[in-house]
Amino acid sequence: MRYTGINHLALVTADMQRTIRFWRDLLGMPMVVSLGHPGYRHYFFQISEYDMIAFFEWPGVEPVPEKDHGVPVRGPVAFDHVSIGVAEKDDLWEVKARLEAAGFWVSEVIDHGFILSVYAFDPNNIPIEFSWPVP
Repeated sequence: MRYTGINHLALVTADMQRTIRFWRDLLGMPMVVSLGHPGYRHYFFQISEYDMIAFFEWPGVEPVPEKDHGVPVRGPVAFDHVSIGVAEKDDLWEVKARLEAAGFWVSEVIDHGFILSVYAFDPNNIPIEFSWPVP
């Protein structure tokens, strides 16, 4: 058996237009599939040749409470954060600059020894990390 990556991670938004502006327009991930009918949308954004991030639009759903990446919580939880790899070291500073220019909080570049990372939140308060592998 051979895996190629995560085909897609399906998340939820109450505001697809805001989500499109963030993932497609700000981060530059093309929207490659849009499914739906009145009252239902499911859109996919391409991260790489094999990987996508997708969103269901569910009217009335509330963004998750903001939770710091890697900090333990109590009660029900599905995941901590999603990390998206970048091809070049300079891409970390590019994504940081884009997020800050658009008014989003983003961490400084953090050296974890095996990856360099920046952390942020999407408009749905989903914790995201952008990582570059240290050679």
